[in-house]
Amino acid sequence: MGSIYALIFCSLLLQSDGLVTPQPPDRMPAVPTTPFVPTPPTTPIQTPIQTAPVAEPSVTPAAMTNARQARFTNGMSMLPRHNQAVLSATERAVLIALSTERRDAAGNIVRDSGGNPIIVPITRGMNVFQGQVLGKFDDRELRSILQINQAQLEVAKAERDKRLEELLAAHGVRVAAAELAAMNDANRRHANTFPAMEVMRAELSKTHAEVNLRLQQYILGEVRTREVVVRESELERTNVQIELRQLVSPIDGMVVQVNAAEGEWLREGHDVLEIMRLDTLWVRVHASVDEYAISDLDGKQAVVRVALPDGRMETFQGKVVFCNPRVEAGGMFEVFIEVQNRRLGNFWLLQPGRADVEVVIQL
Repeated sequence: MGSIYALIFCSLLLQSDGLVTPQPPDRMPAVPTTPFVPTPPTTPIQTPIQTAPVAEPSVTPAAMTNARQARFTNGMSMLPRHNQAVLSATERAVLIALSTERRDAAGNIVRDSGGNPIIVPITRGMNVFQGQVLGKFDDRELRSILQINQAQLEVAKAERDKRLEELLAAHGVRVAAAELAAMNDANRRHANTFPAMEVMRAELSKTHAEVNLRLQQYILGEVRTREVVVRESELERTNVQIELRQLVSPIDGMVVQVNAAEGEWLREGHDVLEIMRLDTLWVRVHASVDEYAISDLDGKQAVVRVALPDGRMETFQGKVVFCNPRVEAGGMFEVFIEVQNRRLGNFWLLQPGRADVEVVIQL
C-alpha cells in the first residue's frame, strides 16, 4: 500500500513541474495554432486553372486572303495524254498527197480570187483543225470499186421498183376470176352448162393466180429490198476504206513532226504526222503533305501567271483536275491544274515545257 502512495506522489510532483501534461484517453491532441505548410512536390500536378479569356489578334484582309490561297512557284506546263495525236498509215500504200487547204486563225478556208481553196503543203508549226484532211494514200483501186458499188446499187433499186411481174400476176388473177364468173353465170341461166369439175378447176386456177400475185409482191417488197440494203452496205464499206486512206486530224492543234514525204511507199503503221493540241494544257506543281491534303486542293479554282520573254505577264484561269495520291521523296505530291491556252496570231502564249509558272489555288 505504501508503494501505491509513492507512485501517486511522484505523478503529482511531475505535473507541478510542467514536464508532462497527461491527456484523457478519449480526446484527440490539440491542433497547433500555427498552420502547417507542406513542401511542394518536385513534379507539378496538372490541375485545371480558370483564366480570363485572351483577346485574339486582329486579322488584316491580306492575311485572310493568304489563308484562303495556296501559292506555288516554278510550276511546269505540260500536255495531257489526250492532247497528242499521231496519224499513221492504215495499210501498205503510196502517200500521194501531203497537203491541205489553207485555214485562217478561226479555221475558215482561205480561197483565191476565183473562189477555189488555196492548197499548201503540210509543214511543222502549221495549225490544223479537227476533221481537216491533211493528206491521203493511193486510193485509185478503191475508187474503181466505189463506182462498181454505185452501179450495182442503182440496178438493185431499179429491180426493187420494177412492177412487171406484179402487173402480170394481177392480170392473171383478173382473167381467172372472169372465167370463173362466166361459168357460174352460165350455169345459173342453164343448169350444167359447165360441169362441176370444170368449175372447180376454174376456182383452183383463180386461187393459184392470187397466190402468185402475193408471191410477186413479197419478192418485190422483201427480197429486192434486201438486195438494195446489201448494195448500200457495200458502197458504205468502200467509202470507209477510202476515208481510212486519208490523213484526218482528230483534234485542233499544231503539226510538230512530219515523218514522210509525197510519193513515198509506206508500210502499215508508219507514223506520218504528229499533232499537239495546245488549246488545253496542264500545269504541274508539287504540294507538301504536311501543309495540304488532297481534299484541300482537288477541284478548286486556280489562277496561273506566266512571264513571257518580252516581259509581259499573262494570266490564265484554271482548275485543279487531278491530285496524285502517291507521295514522292520529301513528302511532296503532284497537283495538276488544267488551263485554257490563248493564241496570239498563229502562236500560243503558254507553251509546253515552261518551268517558271506561278500558280495560286483558291482554297
